[in-house]
Amino acid sequence: MISIILICFLFAFFWKAATLRGLFITPDIDTQDTICINYAYKNFLSESLRFNKSFLWTPYIFNGYPIHSEGQGGFCYPLNLLFFRFLPTFIAFNYSIIFTFFIAGFFTFLYARILNLSKTTSLFSAITFMFSGFFILHVKHLNMIQAACWIPLLFLLIELFLRTNNMMYSILIGVIFAFQILTGFPQIAYYSFLSILLYIFSGIFRKKKIITLILAFFIISLVGAGLSAIQWLPTYELVKLGIRESGVSNDFLTTWSYRFKDLITFFKPFYYGNIVDATYPFYNKNIIFWENSFYFGLLPFIFILIALIFEFKKNQQLKIFLIFILIFFTIALHNELFLTNILKNILPGFKYFRIHQRILFIAIFLISIFSGFGFEFVKNKIPQKFQKAFIIFIPLAFLDLFRFGINQNPTYDPKKWLSFPESAKILQMDRSIYRIDTFSDYIQDLLYRQNKGWSNNTDSYYYFQNFLTPNSNMLYHISMVSGHIALQTNRVSKFEDIYRHKIAVIAPKNDFSFIEFSTREAILFGIQNGKYIISAYPIKSESLKLRIDKILKDFSYSIYENTKFVPRVVIVPKAEIFKDETKILDYIQSGKFNPFKTVILEEETNFGSDTINIREVKIKKYENSEVVINTKSSSDGYLVLNDTYYPGWKCFVDEKEEKIFKANYLFRAVFLSKGQHVVKFMFKPKSFEYGKIATFITTIIILTFGLTIVKKKNILRRK
Repeated sequence: MISIILICFLFAFFWKAATLRGLFITPDIDTQDTICINYAYKNFLSESLRFNKSFLWTPYIFNGYPIHSEGQGGFCYPLNLLFFRFLPTFIAFNYSIIFTFFIAGFFTFLYARILNLSKTTSLFSAITFMFSGFFILHVKHLNMIQAACWIPLLFLLIELFLRTNNMMYSILIGVIFAFQILTGFPQIAYYSFLSILLYIFSGIFRKKKIITLILAFFIISLVGAGLSAIQWLPTYELVKLGIRESGVSNDFLTTWSYRFKDLITFFKPFYYGNIVDATYPFYNKNIIFWENSFYFGLLPFIFILIALIFEFKKNQQLKIFLIFILIFFTIALHNELFLTNILKNILPGFKYFRIHQRILFIAIFLISIFSGFGFEFVKNKIPQKFQKAFIIFIPLAFLDLFRFGINQNPTYDPKKWLSFPESAKILQMDRSIYRIDTFSDYIQDLLYRQNKGWSNNTDSYYYFQNFLTPNSNMLYHISMVSGHIALQTNRVSKFEDIYRHKIAVIAPKNDFSFIEFSTREAILFGIQNGKYIISAYPIKSESLKLRIDKILKDFSYSIYENTKFVPRVVIVPKAEIFKDETKILDYIQSGKFNPFKTVILEEETNFGSDTINIREVKIKKYENSEVVINTKSSSDGYLVLNDTYYPGWKCFVDEKEEKIFKANYLFRAVFLSKGQHVVKFMFKPKSFEYGKIATFITTIIILTFGLTIVKKKNILRRK
């Protein structure tokens, strides 16, 4: 019955998405996280599963990128594998969001029930949590709420463990914790791990043996790490190669940090304005709406006060909850409380994340339960014959949250939104293999302000798709030199900075804005296999040719072709050796480097020739994790594949494995003797293979253990 009630509430809130009349596309002031991360990644997963292709690597962003290692796609999360394997992407996407809300509400209800709250009260707590600001405002971050929705079940299982000392519950806790890691939002999993630690060891106040609690926590950690190794091992490998290896800077860590004055939004969510109608300040205030608003309604506050006055002293559970809530608010307010450096040093993992107010989703869950105790107290104090009327507070609580959140996540006609934009159709007329770049800085921000958020005209956001903003290009199978990701290797980040640091929109007074794109930038773009640029602004460049100029309703876009374009694969006769990264980058930019004649390597070699008169390459197969190239050359040389160099790639020349060299700072090269050859590149990272083995072994152990327990119980019942 409770499932049906929750589904009815969800249908009322998300009826367009539920009936597939609309696709969740929450606009933004900058990059659209809905379409550019979550939808693009999930579509990539769906295509990979349906067409039996690897999802470990994508050729569509950053000259090739270990997309599974980055993690945000949640490619090994069981529910994603189920939804996106058997349903069309947009249907799976909508239902994944709705089902995530259902999980949050259903297990909040069950947790409240085992705390001896009535069904009516438990439903009140469930509605409060599942439709709170955290979930409503993070629909655009599907992987985040997919991780967060499991916190009620974690607390339910921990409570059952503390009551029974049954270690089977600790195994189940580990399984759910693994689910959170597999969703691809490690920050939420990190906060859940802290809450597991706190809740498990709160058993000390119940006079539980410390050794029992330590053992349970060890099992949870072991099971969680083992089951999710298929994800975290590849992610760890990428982190070690990247800019976040030692954590983030204090400036980055405190960006958009939570402030005491943001607490007012618990009572007045639109105190600073509403993002829907563009009345909310952004950059000038260093605040961000969807990260700072956790509104869960006004009614729960009344019942929280009642619980504090009448239930708190005699209820140990509420005392523990209050301690947890205060801890989470302390972490959220670290910058205001001058605790940033202290927490970086004493709290492992803290230094790897920013926007620590996200931990308040657990506080909101506990507050929803806390308010339930006040709700229950009042309900039990009124005469029995009037208690059924008390259910009116549930739709009232829902309507309050409905009023707050109904316009925050507009839906769009899926057929229109998912159709190929005009620019993509134009680019696909060129059947060769190439990459693009896009310059549309400030345009989406301009649209947001001109249209007053998304409360009026939303067609402009659809036409904005013509710019193929990073990652959205994946939807149209068009490769790009850039991307929108959370983790990146040091080399790619450095090259990206060098390539882009002089590219900027120039806005002279009383004249139109434009971009200057020098020969230097064209060369750096070209060696990345960069051929076309989509731009919202005119580009002044001697190395670019204007191919298309389109004027739309609210803006225009142009497509330029790069005359310094370098094909995806080339054969060159000889190598130049540089062992210093800075010198490599300087040489590439100097104008002396010719990518058609030489390759820059970082290891000594005597291979190669002075010239190659005949050199032919033909790409026979180009898929996510496999590239097959037929070659013919009259002399020894090097085959250069302008795809990102990354651990796990292997090369086979005529079925014989050959070493892959770092080439031209970012890319790959192999020795190629004269004659005809078949060259095959395959992505088989050890981190994924080891992770897959660990996940498989852990799964077998858990299933074996579970079946053994079931058999023993059946034998005991028969006796």
